[in-house]
Amino acid sequence: MTAPGAKLVSLVVPLLDEAENAEALARHLCSVALANPGYSFEIVAVDDGSTDDTLTLLKSALAGRLPLVAIRLSRNFGSHYAISAGLDHARGEAAVIVGADMQEPVDLVSQFIAAWQAGAEVVWGIRRSRAQGRGIGTRVSRLFSRLFHRYSEIEGYPAEGPSGVLVARPVIDAVNGLKERHRNVLGLIAWVGFDQTRVEYDQLPRNAGATKWTTGKLLKLGLDSFVQFSYTPIRLAGLLGVLISGLGFIYAVFITIRAFAGAGAPEGWTTVIVLVLFLGGIQLIVLAIFGEYLWRATDEARDRPVYVVRQVERTSSNAMSEVGRDDKF
Repeated sequence: MTAPGAKLVSLVVPLLDEAENAEALARHLCSVALANPGYSFEIVAVDDGSTDDTLTLLKSALAGRLPLVAIRLSRNFGSHYAISAGLDHARGEAAVIVGADMQEPVDLVSQFIAAWQAGAEVVWGIRRSRAQGRGIGTRVSRLFSRLFHRYSEIEGYPAEGPSGVLVARPVIDAVNGLKERHRNVLGLIAWVGFDQTRVEYDQLPRNAGATKWTTGKLLKLGLDSFVQFSYTPIRLAGLLGVLISGLGFIYAVFITIRAFAGAGAPEGWTTVIVLVLFLGGIQLIVLAIFGEYLWRATDEARDRPVYVVRQVERTSSNAMSEVGRDDKF
C-alpha cells in the first residue's frame, strides 16, 4: 500500500475513547492510502488518555497494513495537545489532521494532497454542509469562528471554521517551535502564515459514539483562543471604562443643572445602591479579563511541557519497535 521512494504523508489522528471506531478507522485510513497510490503514508495515532483499548485495537487493525507511530500520553491533555504531539512525531513531508470520527470523506485527503502539490503549504478543509445540521452547537461554533476571524490577530484563520487541514513540512517545523501551554493548534497554523488555500467538502455523519467536545471544553478553547491571539477583550475593558466614566460625568452635569434650577438633588438610596452594584460588577468583569491574561502569562513563565508522553511505538508493515518512554515536550 506504500510507494517506495514516494513522498511521505503523515496522517495525524488524536484519539480519546474511540474503541468502537477503531476497526472502521483503520479501514478508513487504508482507503486513504489506496486512493493515493503515488504517496507513502504513516499513521501517527495519539492516545489522549483513553480509558478503553482504543490504541490497542487500532494497532491490531492496522498490523501489516500501514506503518504506525503509536503515542500514549500520560493523561488526557486535550485534542489540540494530542495534535501537537502528533505533529512533533510526524516524519512526513506533509501532515494531515484526521478525525477519529471519520466525518471527512476519503477523497478529501486526495484534494488536500493535490492542492499541496500545486504549491499550497496549508490546505484548510471547509465544511460546505454539516452532518449535525443547524443545532445550537453548530450556530455557536460558527459564531465563534466568525468572531475569532474578525477580532484575532491572524487573518488566515477561515471565518467558516476549519475542519481538517494539511500542513507542509515547513509549517510543521514552525508550529512545532511554538510551545504555548494554552493552545489552539489551528490558530497557530494560521498564525505562522505560508501559502494557504482551502478545499470545501460535505461532512459525513459520525461513524459511532459521541463527540468528546463537551460544552466546557468548547468554552475553554474559545477563551484560550481569544486570549492567545487577541487583545480585543482588554481594549473592550478600556472602552467600557471610558463609557462608564462618560456616563458618570453626564449624570454629574445633570444633577448640577437640577440643583441650580431649584429642583434639588435626587433623594433616596436606591440610585446609589444600583450605581454601586453596577459599577462593582463592571470592575469585577474587567479584573477577570485582566486575570485571564495574567494567569496565562504566569503559566507560560512556569515553562512546563506542553504534554507528557508515556510511550511511543513505531510499527512497520511487518515489525514493531519501541523507541521511547516518558518523553516530555
